[in-house]
Amino acid sequence: MSPLIDEFGTDDHLPTVGFGPGKLEAALPPAQSLLAKLLATQVLLPEEWEEVPPDHRDALTRLVSIEALLAKLLALHLLTRFQVDTVRKGCAEDLILGNYRLLDVLGQGGMGTVYRAEHILLRRQVALKVMTRSVEVSSRLIHRFYGEARAVARLQHPHIVTCFDAGRHTRPGAPARDYFVMELIPGQNLFALIRDGGPLPAVRACELFRQVADALGEAHRHGLVHRDIKPSNVLITPDGQAKVLDFGLARLPTQQMTEPGVVLGTIGYMAPEQARDPHSVDSRADLFSLGATLYWALTGRDPYPESGNPVQDLHRRFTTVPLSVRRVRPEIPAEVSDLVSRLMEPDPEMRFPSARTVSAALTGFALWLPHGLTPAAGTSRHGRPGRGRPGRGRVLLVEDDPGVRALMCALLQDQYDIREAQDGETALTEMMRDPPDLAVIDVGLPGLNGPELVEKARAAGLDSERMKVLITSGDLPAEALGGLSVASADDFISKPFSPVEFLSRVRALIMRRPARSGDSDSVATPPPVGSIRPVAAETLSLTVSRLLGETQLAADGQWQRLTRYVRALCRALPDAGQYLQLKDDRYAEILAAVAPMYDIGLLGVPRHTLLKPGLLDASERSVVQTHCSIGAEVLIGVAQTYGGEVPGLDVAAEVARSHHERWDGNGYPDGLVGEEIPLAARVVSLAAVYEALRNRRPHRPPLSHVQTVKLIATESEGEFDPTVVAAFTSVAARFEQIHHLGK
Repeated sequence: MSPLIDEFGTDDHLPTVGFGPGKLEAALPPAQSLLAKLLATQVLLPEEWEEVPPDHRDALTRLVSIEALLAKLLALHLLTRFQVDTVRKGCAEDLILGNYRLLDVLGQGGMGTVYRAEHILLRRQVALKVMTRSVEVSSRLIHRFYGEARAVARLQHPHIVTCFDAGRHTRPGAPARDYFVMELIPGQNLFALIRDGGPLPAVRACELFRQVADALGEAHRHGLVHRDIKPSNVLITPDGQAKVLDFGLARLPTQQMTEPGVVLGTIGYMAPEQARDPHSVDSRADLFSLGATLYWALTGRDPYPESGNPVQDLHRRFTTVPLSVRRVRPEIPAEVSDLVSRLMEPDPEMRFPSARTVSAALTGFALWLPHGLTPAAGTSRHGRPGRGRPGRGRVLLVEDDPGVRALMCALLQDQYDIREAQDGETALTEMMRDPPDLAVIDVGLPGLNGPELVEKARAAGLDSERMKVLITSGDLPAEALGGLSVASADDFISKPFSPVEFLSRVRALIMRRPARSGDSDSVATPPPVGSIRPVAAETLSLTVSRLLGETQLAADGQWQRLTRYVRALCRALPDAGQYLQLKDDRYAEILAAVAPMYDIGLLGVPRHTLLKPGLLDASERSVVQTHCSIGAEVLIGVAQTYGGEVPGLDVAAEVARSHHERWDGNGYPDGLVGEEIPLAARVVSLAAVYEALRNRRPHRPPLSHVQTVKLIATESEGEFDPTVVAAFTSVAARFEQIHHLGK
């Protein structure tokens, strides 16, 4: 009897064939012989075979033609197109490597091929890199291959792809196959992302490359130099995280595996010193490549396009520099363009001293760069008719020197709403009429001087929480200005000042000023995803999630998983129509923060009803369905009292009320149809269903990832927004990863 039949205890669902230990019976039809072989080798998993509906299973066991069998297995999603093509070539055995079965090809390089694979027992999908097979593979290349695996395995960092297994697969009559196993990360590499979608906004690029710089800093801390940073080796996940790939050319701290005279790396992104002598480079070579890759992200152009003539390309590398980023895209801030130029300095001594320094610089840029909020019409340099521009800080320049005032305006007007005053009395009137976020005040004003103006403004109630003050002077020594700032101002700067210094002081003060409740145009420029999130909303939703967990109404880790699911969906949805709202990082972060509160109303439903192990009767169902209205009313009540301090409560109330509505109108409590359902609720409802199905409930065991995706994507017609379902299927692998990380 087959080991598979032993495992399941019956042969009712397996093909009606007999095969002894190690070989199939020769009398079987070709299709049935192949089917039995696929099951025996676990290219076709027995548990998936068991899930096939009986009529399909019966039809499969009656097929005679191999082509018909493969076509049917492909149609039923039991085999992938890659697996079918491999079986057709007579290479089915090649689909199994150790404990893994190969599902698809992800990419190919000089040293090997990367496959999407699955652990046969754990059913966890991975990226599996297999060394190119050759009878004449040298021990040196094998050493380098495993050197990469060991290098990556040493690094534990959120922005470096993790390596967690390696091995050598052997079978009689075939060459050994060396492989190592990495986490499977969904998404696009940076090359494809820019090629398909165009250059990134400066703030987005700075946030992503801060992550890459952090990853390089960790590698350098372990003595590893990557030596091949380029757009195709930076992966961007659907929820906006950067992951560094491919340490295959990494220089290890105690080994040199580079032959003299061999150029390693990609010429267009390679530091000049690496082209001359790749085995003697240090971490600064990676900084050059980081700058060249950032150049691609910001411009969509290779800094050194390859001509097809390597000698000519290398010569151009040593004798020319690319156009500055700002020459290609004038809208990029000069500071960001200068950072790229400094990273790409031909002389390593002129670059930044370390990847961690680059990360700190990019963090600073990401905090103050504009985030794409749309300005309102009618805003001028000298005044703010109406409400002004949401999200832009408001600055009052109080300076009697027209030249200095004009310089300040030129530096600030692209980022802030500017008003001007040339004396203290006019400035005080402006402050009382409409307090700015920041007043830049010269000490030596005519009439009411700077310190007196600040004193009167503070006495009138414009404290540091309501209005920041930056004092300036070209006459007083810095020590005196520092004393004045301690007494009444928030910071000081001496004239003449450098533009960068002035901008930095202004940005820091604008960001330190708290937002006013209900005053949207006084809010400082919002931070990027991953920097400063809606902490108050997150704290409240975490509290709710913990309460649901303590009462057995939510699984451990629900809060962390659900926020990540929502971020992944927002990233995957199209940049068009109503879904464009989810591309606003600020809104997406608020939605992710409040999502775990969707079931808050369950706290108002009797526990014995919620935890009933069997099916609910009609009366009990109607009681449970009230949780949508209860949750919405609770959140609306909190919003009326604390809405200014906890942004997003209105969104949370929408989600709580509408997360059980169905796209076809058969949901509750309001029977909304299609786009009548709030978009936030449509996104959270799908994420919530995935979360619920993957975790044990009193009335059922947890489902596998494959079962859950199938149920949501193909067996729940009319329940979800089809566009949200399409986005979910594109990032389903990321959901599986989040589920495991949150455990």
